[in-house]
Amino acid sequence: MGTKSIGLQLATQLRDIFETAIVFLYPAKCRVCDDFLGVAFMPYICADCWQDIQFLEPPWCDICGTLGVNGLCDACATSPPRYGQLRAVALYQTTLQQAIHLFKFEKKKGFARHLIQLINAHIPADCDVATYDFILPIPIHKKRLRERGFNQATLLADGIAEAAGVRVLTDTLVRKRHTVAQSSLDREARQQNIVGAFDVVEPGIIRGKRLLVIDDVFTTGATIREAVSELWTADPAEIDVLTLARTVDP
Repeated sequence: MGTKSIGLQLATQLRDIFETAIVFLYPAKCRVCDDFLGVAFMPYICADCWQDIQFLEPPWCDICGTLGVNGLCDACATSPPRYGQLRAVALYQTTLQQAIHLFKFEKKKGFARHLIQLINAHIPADCDVATYDFILPIPIHKKRLRERGFNQATLLADGIAEAAGVRVLTDTLVRKRHTVAQSSLDREARQQNIVGAFDVVEPGIIRGKRLLVIDDVFTTGATIREAVSELWTADPAEIDVLTLARTVDP
């Protein structure tokens, strides 16, 4: 293990110790149930609420993963998306929604460790990460990267890739245009907002390869569709998608 890796691990351990000490000295309440945390295994969310995360189970659409569907949903049967399959780990509800909000918008980077453990423990059986050539996180624009300090999808991708022994590509699919945050828009506006936002750099790297695209939340699918469409310009062999969470299907 290199000096840089040891330094990062030490920094993470010290941060965890500091956060535990703060919780002990200044009792905080769980962001979900409002009960006092006490000395918890993770900050902000109690163990009982963490156990309430709703993990996804089949049946689901063979392609898009819409819940409660055997075979193909009507949308995929009529006009299938350009990815081979999309899978998610859990519902974007209550506890997980609060955890992702803390991680992504309140910049609690330490939550990455807990979310990565959750993903790796509950990846759907029909998504064998180790069989892909590359993992590509959905990129954010450099302006948002400066504001947030990290790309949440990249942190998740790194943790998934380390467990599966797959290489992560962070400079191949890039965000070339800064856009309004998708979370602030309705379905129709999301699709228009994201058009032309991505580009593929050095396409030869992924030509003929099996790709797994990683994102934190699947909502309307606008971002995923645009990213996948751009990736196909490089002529890969296959593109699948894995997200931490997905919203409840209409």
